[in-house]
Amino acid sequence: MNPIFSNLSAAVLNNIDDQLANNEVSTDEELWDFFIEELDMTAEQADAAVAFRSQYLGKIFLTGHSPLFHNDTVSFDPNDKTFKSDGELFPKQ
Repeated sequence: MNPIFSNLSAAVLNNIDDQLANNEVSTDEELWDFFIEELDMTAEQADAAVAFRSQYLGKIFLTGHSPLFHNDTVSFDPNDKTFKSDGELFPKQ
C-alpha cells in the first residue's frame, strides 16, 4: 500500500478507489474537496489521491490492485484480454 494512505480504513480506501475509477464528471478540485470534507483526509493525502486520477482514467485495475492498495499494480490489457502487472510505481531504493 502507498504509505501515505496507511492510516485510512478499508471503507475510505474503497470510496477513494471508486471515486477515482468512476467519477469522470467532477473536476480534480471537486474531488480534492470531497476527499477533505467527506472522507476526512489530509491535504497531503488528497493531493496524492488526485495525482493518481490520470492512471485511473486510463486503466481498469483489478479490484484491490490499484495504486491505493499496491505498489505493483495490476490492470486490464485489452490486447490480451487479461489482467497484467504494470510494474512498481515506487521502486525500492
